[in-house]
Amino acid sequence: MTSYPYTCDLEISFPTASQADIVKRALEVDREIGNGVVKTFSLGTGANTTEEVLLTVHFEATEARLLRVVVSTFCDYLKVSLKCLQEFEER
Repeated sequence: MTSYPYTCDLEISFPTASQADIVKRALEVDREIGNGVVKTFSLGTGANTTEEVLLTVHFEATEARLLRVVVSTFCDYLKVSLKCLQEFEER
């Protein structure tokens, strides 16, 4: 069994469940190349309000370098997804 000693959790809040689900489905399609990284997604409500929806992404990696690369790449993809969401919602 592979050990994943390096972890990172990101929480991204969205005003609606629909927006959170769109971004989740867009980003979870990409699987990580290789066996050194595990990425899982979940949706939940924020602690402060029932309206806020949190997209939580959990990363695990066998090396710190792999974790840094995968989180950085994910953030780039997240930025593109959020810009697309914003652009289409303005129309």
